[in-house]
Amino acid sequence: MRRPYRRFFAAFAAVLLAGGAPPVAAQTVDTAFQGTVLPRLTARTDSAFHYAAYIPERYRGTAPAPLLLVLDPAGRAVRAIARFAPAAERLGWIVLSSYDTRSDDPAAPNERAVNVMLADAFGAFSIDTSRLYLAGLSGTARDTWDFAYGSSGHVAGIISAGAAMPADTTWRLRFSGLPPFDVAMSSGTRGFNYEEVVSAERALRAARAGSPTHAALRVDVFAGTHQWPPEPVIARQLGWLDVRAMARRLRPIDQALADSVFARDSVDATALAAAHRLGDAADRWAEIAAAWAGAHDVTFAATRAAQLAADPAVRPWRAERDSLVRTTPDYQRGIVKPLSDLRQRPGVPDLRRLTQQLNIVALQQWAADANDSLRADWAARRLSDVYAQVSLYEPEAYLAYNDADRALALLAVAEEIQGSTPRICRERARAYAVRH
Repeated sequence: MRRPYRRFFAAFAAVLLAGGAPPVAAQTVDTAFQGTVLPRLTARTDSAFHYAAYIPERYRGTAPAPLLLVLDPAGRAVRAIARFAPAAERLGWIVLSSYDTRSDDPAAPNERAVNVMLADAFGAFSIDTSRLYLAGLSGTARDTWDFAYGSSGHVAGIISAGAAMPADTTWRLRFSGLPPFDVAMSSGTRGFNYEEVVSAERALRAARAGSPTHAALRVDVFAGTHQWPPEPVIARQLGWLDVRAMARRLRPIDQALADSVFARDSVDATALAAAHRLGDAADRWAEIAAAWAGAHDVTFAATRAAQLAADPAVRPWRAERDSLVRTTPDYQRGIVKPLSDLRQRPGVPDLRRLTQQLNIVALQQWAADANDSLRADWAARRLSDVYAQVSLYEPEAYLAYNDADRALALLAVAEEIQGSTPRICRERARAYAVRH
């Protein structure tokens, strides 16, 4: 398991205890650029690394500011930081977003990227050492859990988008229960890790019920795929983390701010009920009541959740949702078998046969069914499961052995699912280069 980040925090803590200053970065950001995204800065702690930055206009250096480090799974630093900048401006957070982080790549220098951004930030700004935050998507979301546990308590919260904690069994046994930092998870309704996020939420809620702690959890589900949450969702999450810092006595209480953030969550839940999405509304009010407990009065939220849950339409809706969640592991195993069988057979696979084995046409029909949104979203998630395998993981494996023909066959299946995407075009170009 990777631990450079933990070693960095041990050294950082030693500096503080000795009464010294944090590591000094050689690059100081010109305050003339406050309030705008600085698209690309070279880390002078290590010039091989780069990041985007956002410094709020209110920052003066006279009071320590919270620091958020964004770890995009493809190193799209500017695209990612743009989602966080509006809320960071309102709340007074400094944000750095790395160009060097990657998901699902064991060789990715994610730990080093975090350490470099930390060193630069502490050298250039006055940072609140009790209020460091990490945000990741997919594989980098899992990293935020690992890094936060290794931070010696300096990480106050994480934003874990499109994934939950690391899947490694040993890791989960070691860090069981609710973590000692606040967690804001999220998933798109059509994101292929939706079931993982929902299951993790239930497990963590159960752990919190049995072991009260200062930390808290929220989960935001939004209409979308496997992606960073939309800016309004991120704004609510950052606002909630700010209010959680008040509840944990990490920042002064600002009741007006707490009320406004809570009101935005309440407006979201009210809109779901107004749109006759009663099951979603019941879940949202229940989520608000759980996430805000200890930080705001949740009497109305809990009452509204109970009222909606008692509606005759909600119980069957929840039963269907839970049934679909339970079927997911079996379906995912069903994806693995034909792909595994393919590896054992010589020759190029038949496109029609493989498409049938993966149930693609039926899933596409279900995903387009406007009369059953639960099954439609579930089918779209399963199509995403297949697409991830046939557009990336399986072609990569074949190309590693210079088997361009099989890689191209799988990319043809991927095109049946999503059309000609940039990923498919890129992988096809690689396959043709191998063939010729």
